[in-house]
Amino acid sequence: MFKTNEKLIIVGKSGSGKDYLLDLLKEEGFKTSIKTTTRPKRETEIDGISYHFKNNQEFDRLLESNDIIINQEFDVNGERWQYGYDKKGFTASNVFILTPDEVLQISNENRKQCCIVYLDIDNNVRKRRISDRKDDNDDVQRRIDADELDFKTFEDYDIRIRDPHFEVDTILSLMI
Repeated sequence: MFKTNEKLIIVGKSGSGKDYLLDLLKEEGFKTSIKTTTRPKRETEIDGISYHFKNNQEFDRLLESNDIIINQEFDVNGERWQYGYDKKGFTASNVFILTPDEVLQISNENRKQCCIVYLDIDNNVRKRRISDRKDDNDDVQRRIDADELDFKTFEDYDIRIRDPHFEVDTILSLMI
């Protein structure tokens, strides 16, 4: 089964079920790390639980001090949104949500200790899920379009899940 020194990386487009899978894995006893971000907090999110929310200056200081080891930046309607994992959280945890660009930042040596699960869920299902969130700080179509670019050449995964009704037991059984 899953080795304790192995990292489980969840990758998927917006609305694919990344947070849902992460929550299921937490229930199974997996240790997760919280990303740091500069994007606006959604209504249902809690600082320190959903994300560590920072402003861009604070995030830049973390980057300069090498406290953030995996990061990505987006331009969203002229705003700079940054995301990243800190060194301490990455070392102490074994389940993460990454983007294709962030997966590329994993060293070859560390990649050998990772199992990457790609949630490749149908666009119509994803659009409905994103719309259901009523996320007023981001546009659904912008996210769909950005995902198409981000995932255009993504092939570095170990398990690909296409069933939008996936179960954690199924994913864990595929990792054996």
